[in-house]
Parts: sequence; C-alpha cells; structure tokens
Amino acid sequence: MKNFQKMLIIGFIVTATSQLYLNFIIDGFRVSTSVIIFPILLIYDEIDSLKTAIITAILIFAVRFSILNIRDIGILQSIYSVYPGSVFYIMYGLLFKFKKPSYNHNFSKMFFLVLMCDFISNVFEVLLRMKLTFTVTDFSYLIILFFIASVRATIVLMILTIIRNYKILITKEEHEKRYQNLILLTSSLKSEIYFMKKNSEDIESIMSKAYILYEKLSLSEQSEEIKRISLDITKDIHEIKKEYIGVIKGIESTLLNEIDLTEMSIKDIFYILKDSTCRILEDKKNSIKLDFIYEVNFTTKSHFQLMSVLRNLVNNSIESIDLSKSKNYIKIYHKIDKDFHKFIIKDTGKGISSQNLDYIYNPGFSTKFDYSTGDIYRGIGLTHVKALINNHFKGTINVFSSEENGTEFVIRIPIDCCGGIE
Repeated sequence: MKNFQKMLIIGFIVTATSQLYLNFIIDGFRVSTSVIIFPILLIYDEIDSLKTAIITAILIFAVRFSILNIRDIGILQSIYSVYPGSVFYIMYGLLFKFKKPSYNHNFSKMFFLVLMCDFISNVFEVLLRMKLTFTVTDFSYLIILFFIASVRATIVLMILTIIRNYKILITKEEHEKRYQNLILLTSSLKSEIYFMKKNSEDIESIMSKAYILYEKLSLSEQSEEIKRISLDITKDIHEIKKEYIGVIKGIESTLLNEIDLTEMSIKDIFYILKDSTCRILEDKKNSIKLDFIYEVNFTTKSHFQLMSVLRNLVNNSIESIDLSKSKNYIKIYHKIDKDFHKFIIKDTGKGISSQNLDYIYNPGFSTKFDYSTGDIYRGIGLTHVKALINNHFKGTINVFSSEENGTEFVIRIPIDCCGGIE
C-alpha cells in the first residue's frame, strides 16, 4: 500500500509537469519537462518502474483525454491523439526496469540508461503516431529525437549530480555536528575526571585517618560496638574508593576508545566553541555577538582541557548577560605575550560584586539562583577552570569585574609548559 501511494504520487507529479510542453516534429508529439523528472523520481524512490509507469500512463491518458473532450474533439480522435503518449511512459518504465542497483552510483551508466529509455520510447511513440509507417525521408526525425534525448539525459545527470553533492554536504555537516558534540562532551568529562581523581585522593586520606582512628580506639577502653563501627566505616570508605576508581577508569577507557585526537588547532577549538555557543543562543530572545580572535593558529595536545576552560567561561558569560539590553557581546582574544599564551575573555554581563570576587573560585560558591524552581547552581565551573589553569597548564587566571560593567578574565599559559600547550 505504501509503495502504491508512492507510485500514485509520482504519477500525479509527472502528469502535472507533462502539461508544460512544446509540440514538435509531428502533430500530438510533445517535448515536456516530465521526462526529466520521471527518471529522477524512479531512481530515488527505488520502486517498480514498470508499475509506476503504467499508473503514470493511465493518469496522463485520463487527464489529456478529458482536456480534449472539453474542447469538443471526438472520442476516437482524442484516444488516437492521447494513447501514444501513454505508451511512451509504459515503454520507458519497461526499459528502465533493466536498471541495476550499481547504476545509482555510476553516473555514466545512468546517463546511458536515461538516454536510451528516452530515445527508444520517443521513437516508439512517433511510430505509433505515424501509424507504423517510416520512410527514408523521416530518418532525420531519429537525429532530432536522439538530440532531444541527449539534452534531457544531460539535464537529468546534472540534477543527479547536484542532489548527490547536496546529500554529501548534508552528511558532512551531520558528521561535523556529531564530531563537535563529541569534542564538547569529552572536554567536559575530562574536567570531571580531573576532580574525580582529586576526590579519590581525598577519599584515600579519609580512609587512612579512619583506620588510624580505629587503631587508637582499639587501644582505648571504648566499647566493642564503637570499635566495630569505626572499622566498618573504614571498610565502607575503602569500598567506595574502589568503586570510584573503577568509574574513573571506565570513563577514561571509553573516552580513549571513542576519540583519539592527538592535537587540535586553536582555530578548530574556536570554531567548535563558537558553533556550539550559537546553538545555545538559538533559544535566547536577544542575540549576543560572539567574537573569537586568535593571533597565532597554534596546536595543542591539551585541547580537551583548554576547551573546558573556555567553554565554562563562555557559559558563565551567557548566564550573566541581561538579554533585555542591546549590544551584548562575548569576546575571546588570544595573543602571544612573550613566553605565554594570553587569553582574554570579556562580556557585557552583570558583573561580579567586589565582595564576591574573592570567593568565585571556591567549590560550591554560586550567585546563580533559579527562583522558579528554587535550585541553586552547584558552582564548580570556575573551580574547574582555576584548577585546570593552575594544575594542568601551570598558568594563572585573573578576573576584573564590577557590578553592571561586565567581566574580564585574563589567562596566561606558558608556551613551553610540560603537558600544556605546545
């Protein structure tokens, strides 16, 4: 039923476009655009060409016959005038049935097939209109028909080329989006892993202290129940630590298997960051101008960490901007400053009050509160940023801000830092 509906739709499309024509060679013979559209629809719908051609022929016969009857042309004359055109499509569909699946990917074969279908079907139609009489003087018709078929086959080939290139472009864009999302996801997970590793060290320290506490309680006159509880706490902490490390290793192995990028240029980092930010801003009521400029297109092995730093700061800027105001922007400038890469991230947000500036990097500190849900943001974005800059990149980060005047972060990363940007 679904295939029949497709055939019917193709039949209606071809019938409608067949009304755009020129009379040619002999009376009743038409040169129309439908013969260009017909093979393209047959190729991309992958349905039975002969059945589709028969349905199309019936529809064309019915429409043309009705038009001639409205013009008070006799029934027999109408049938004689219309039926060769319908036979053309049946012949076309029959010849097209010889199409092999490989033809769809071989345009030279497809061109030859369309040319032959068009030419032979046209010759058959002309013969029917000439009552199967064909003299030497009519030989010139064959040359004209072959020329018409060649032109239409060329147009079909051009359209198929455009469609294929368009599909390749769309596929490339889809792969690029997936690639960008994978980069952003990986950069976020890498940052989370950093803190998970840090927390695992804290868990190790707590476990050691808990065991020391148990040993001291064992030597004291405390009750056996308290000693047992102390030992159970130590064991529980040890189990949590093992599971925690297992999770870290699982995420790390997954990331290693999913994506293996040795280096990435700052140009690509900025491109991915800008594109993902634009998608975030699609839901915003007001536009925010993004301006990401780099002085030197260097490459880095620590692109995940750098992406995480910049993305956190850009996201903070978006959240701080008052969308009711105009001329909002977020800018990132990169330049070489002696032996350092210098990044300046500026925005037109609400800024940070002087009393909060000293606490913005503290874990859990946040000024962002959702009044509709009562949720407060967890406030570890800037903690992530500072830890990555200080510990991973061996660099520094400074902030300059005041309320209602926007915020500017200045990051300096040593060029020759081991494990940092190269």
